[in-house]
Amino acid sequence: MPNHFKYRVYDAARDLSRVVHESIETLDVHRVPGLRGQLLASVASIAANIAEGAGAGSNAKLLSHLNVAMGSSHETRTHLSRAKVEGQLPLPLYFRCDNKAAVVETMLAALIRAILENDARRTNATIKSRRP
Repeated sequence: MPNHFKYRVYDAARDLSRVVHESIETLDVHRVPGLRGQLLASVASIAANIAEGAGAGSNAKLLSHLNVAMGSSHETRTHLSRAKVEGQLPLPLYFRCDNKAAVVETMLAALIRAILENDARRTNATIKSRRP
C-alpha cells in the first residue's frame, strides 16, 4: 500500500476534490474562461502532491511537496472566491468547498509542523549523544 494512505490529510484533500467537482458541474465556462480548468487543476494538485511527497523517500522532499500542496490549496480557495464573486458558485456551495479547503490547510500545517518538530528532536538527540 502506498505511503500517502497513512496521512488523513490525503483523504481530506480527496474529499475536497470530490466536493469541488460536484459543486462546479453547472459552472458557465463561457462567462469566466479558464476558471473551471484552473480550479480543477489546483484542487487535484493538493492530493497529488501529498501522495508524491509521501513516496519521495525523505522528510525534506515530503516537506517540499506538502508546501506545494498548501500553495495549491490557497490557489483553490482563490479560484472558489472568484467563482463566487462572478456569480458562478452559489454561496452554500462556496462555503462548503471553502470550509473543506480550510480544514485541509489546517491539517497540512499541523503535519508540516509535526515533521519539523520530530526532525528537530532527532537532531537534538544526535547532538547530545555525541557530547563527551
